[in-house]
Amino acid sequence: MKIIDEGFFLYSKKFGEKSKIIYIFSKENGLIKGLTRDSRRNNINFINLDRILFTWSSRNVNALGYLKCEQKYSRYLDDYLFSIIKAAASELCLRFLPQWEKNLNIFNDLENLISLKKKNNYFLIGKYIDWEINLLKNLGYRLNIDYCCISGKKNETYFLSPKTGNAVSYEIGKKYSHKLFKIPLCMKEGFKKDNYNDYMDAMKINLFFFQKILEKKNFNLIFRNQIIKFFYNL
Repeated sequence: MKIIDEGFFLYSKKFGEKSKIIYIFSKENGLIKGLTRDSRRNNINFINLDRILFTWSSRNVNALGYLKCEQKYSRYLDDYLFSIIKAAASELCLRFLPQWEKNLNIFNDLENLISLKKKNNYFLIGKYIDWEINLLKNLGYRLNIDYCCISGKKNETYFLSPKTGNAVSYEIGKKYSHKLFKIPLCMKEGFKKDNYNDYMDAMKINLFFFQKILEKKNFNLIFRNQIIKFFYNL
């Protein structure tokens, strides 16, 4: 079988002396991986979330397959923060996206993320956190912070349940506050401002639900941790 598609470069690793295994999140076929030869004529030197055109071919969909890739466009002039944001997004896609499952919502969200025009560092970090929340939603873990799941009232949400991802008001949740997350203002306001003081609280909540998906509490997200470190040094 043969597939011609476009997508985002996520990661590559060496395979033998002259080959690489490349991971791509494609527009029409979801996450795929394939083998490619690394030579002077075909020098694979992509960076995270480069847009590429590719051909994948194999006898069947379960095989590793062979890739021929060419770059569609790249943003080599990104600063350090934007580079680690793209690396962190690639890291999460590799960790959580199933192979061969198309998801245009996630694909379009990545497109929007790499198309951001930088205002300041806080703005970029906020947009990245919001991207994580949308990724959770598209993975089936939508965080409902718009209304209280008990009373149904809007604009009264205060706590978030770690079990259900649903919000409750202060009055309903105060007895169980030690078991609940306090909803950060940045999440409640949908990251409308360019700067919030509670970004890291939102990062902790997102991480909890990512861990819940994998049923693991100890896994390392290298580039995501670098975003956190960068934030604390601002």
